[in-house]
Amino acid sequence: MQPEAQAALRRVWLKQELIRHRQRSEAQPDNIEVWRQIGRACWELGEAEAALQALEKVLALQSDDGECLLGKAVACLALKRNAEALEASVRLLALFPGHPQALMHQCEALRRLGRLAEAVAVGEKTLTLPLSSVQRLDVLRDQATLLFQLNRLEESLATMEQALTLAPDDAYFQLNKARLLHQSRRFTEALDVVETVITTSEKAPVNAQCLKAWILAALWRFDDADALLQDLQERYSHAILEREFEPWRLPDEAPEDSLQKRYTGRGLYMAQVFQAQQECDWTDWETMLAHVDDLTGDVLQYGFVAGLEAHRLLSLPIAPALQLAVARAQATAVDKLMTPIRQQLPIQWSPRQLGQRLRVGYVSGDFRDHPTAHLIRKLFQAHDREQFEVFGYSLRPGDGSRYWRDISQACDQFVELHGVSNADAATRIAADRVQILVDLHGYTRFARPEIFALRPAPVQISFLGYPGTLGADCIPYVIADPVVLPKQLRPFFSEQPIYLDCYQINDDEQPIAETGLTRVAAGLPEEGFVYCCFNTSYKIEPSVFEIWMSILGQVSESVLWLLASTSRCADYLRAAAQKQGVAPERLIFAPRLPKAEHLERHRLADVFLDTFIVNAHTSASDALWAGLPLVTRTGANFQARVCTSLLSALGLSEYAASNEHEYEQLAVALARDPRRLQTFRIRLAEHRMTHPLFMTELFIRQFEQALLALRNGSRG
Repeated sequence: MQPEAQAALRRVWLKQELIRHRQRSEAQPDNIEVWRQIGRACWELGEAEAALQALEKVLALQSDDGECLLGKAVACLALKRNAEALEASVRLLALFPGHPQALMHQCEALRRLGRLAEAVAVGEKTLTLPLSSVQRLDVLRDQATLLFQLNRLEESLATMEQALTLAPDDAYFQLNKARLLHQSRRFTEALDVVETVITTSEKAPVNAQCLKAWILAALWRFDDADALLQDLQERYSHAILEREFEPWRLPDEAPEDSLQKRYTGRGLYMAQVFQAQQECDWTDWETMLAHVDDLTGDVLQYGFVAGLEAHRLLSLPIAPALQLAVARAQATAVDKLMTPIRQQLPIQWSPRQLGQRLRVGYVSGDFRDHPTAHLIRKLFQAHDREQFEVFGYSLRPGDGSRYWRDISQACDQFVELHGVSNADAATRIAADRVQILVDLHGYTRFARPEIFALRPAPVQISFLGYPGTLGADCIPYVIADPVVLPKQLRPFFSEQPIYLDCYQINDDEQPIAETGLTRVAAGLPEEGFVYCCFNTSYKIEPSVFEIWMSILGQVSESVLWLLASTSRCADYLRAAAQKQGVAPERLIFAPRLPKAEHLERHRLADVFLDTFIVNAHTSASDALWAGLPLVTRTGANFQARVCTSLLSALGLSEYAASNEHEYEQLAVALARDPRRLQTFRIRLAEHRMTHPLFMTELFIRQFEQALLALRNGSRG
């Protein structure tokens, strides 16, 4: 009999047994063995919830049943009920100290709960026990992963070496050793290990070859990396390669007719630079920046290079002229890719009819619980429906949040384009006879500039989502204000600016939670001055962090409250603080919270400190909406002038310093002079609903007038 048939017959038998045992349980509800049999049958049938219920029945009758406690831990892990899995493991260990499986389940539950250091301690204890070789390898594998997540790279590598003494030919452990060496910037050693894996395998694993490409890029062997990538792209589907090079992407996020469907050695190097930024790992930072200068020179020489997209440069100290050149190179590459497709599409712009409402479409992948939606939600509800017909085009699936619900329901038509080709998306937009198409993405993550290159609408504009030029002829307008895009910056924008009081829309209906959160509950000192910066970590760079540490040094008993993308990021920042003579415990890291609760906790801080190269955007508006004073420095580029724009729109421009020294002095002065800080708070509270920044209806009317003026002067 075939295995499949045997399995099917066993399922039939198990279901019959389950019926019989359940009938017995009704007659004998206190029969432990019956409930045990029900639990086993349910588990084998894949019914984890029912199995857990049966185990609970046993434990209610016999609380010290070790087998059922172990089963409960396993079932709870399967159901992602991690706290309950931890509780069951602890109970089992109280009965049987040193139980290997209980310790392994305890370790896994702690890992899932984010208690990584505790999980490592449990793993170390487990390794002292007499384990089978399989169990020991499993524990060593998990320990290496945990230590890596804690940024204890040398210990992680040593653990992987222990595993290799037990299984020297195991490709999994060899490959992970290579990954650890790569993360430790021991690139030559990493390359030796990964090449051993490739040459000794009967068929070189694709993940090993992709790791080799990463390492070659890190070594600046771009020709070798490109040759390998070309071979990989010919032999494997993009979906397979995407899992190795961009595992954060959603399936079908980038359609086949997309510029993103290619990889280069230079692009992989830039991805590693960006990872270092996200983790605030500034090892060899100046060398990296010098390499970025060389790479942007390659863009100017060769044109667009996949992986060196314009948005990657926004967070680096790049001159406006170079940002424009890179953006133009990307736009040219997109246009070249789309030109033959555009020529085959039946796109025709419908002539405008007298009295017809203006059809405006918004394209974004962020109609979700995302900063863009936090800002723009009310626009879709408050558009003047007598003059406008509103279309929403979503590039990502919904997340069920209030933002998704409010935006999708407020649009006259809401169309989901996730998984739809760029050609079909453009055809749909053209068929909807949209007259003005608004790009809320630019070149950021989830963007699909190819849709705009197909020109589905007669007028196309850039708004809100991208704080820079797109360099694209197909999008000739950008929403701006005189602060973010002053006269001296206009030569570095391909777009014609449409000036409003402030380029950034805000939502004047954002709720702020009232839970009574205290400093102590938030992990802050009860007394002392609290600076905060809730920007994403990639915006923090060495020069601004050095100034922050100088500020802390001048303000006794002050702390800095930050968000950290990962525990590794927090570790790097603590180490950087200690290097500059600041006690690491003066950096306090906040967890992510739902938006209303996040807004509430701003009230526990005293001053928000802005970043330089890329300012706070939504994070700044959040702080100001919650009544938290903010200090910024006016920079040279659009993205470095955003907070100055926001403060100006509140009539508080004096809190935008013109240079780093002024910024530092202002931040220190506000801490030392409580009356000055209180004046800032009072003026912020008074101006919040009387100045343009949070006057949402005023913004919408200005924005609508700009759209009508574009329509009336357009070819459409």
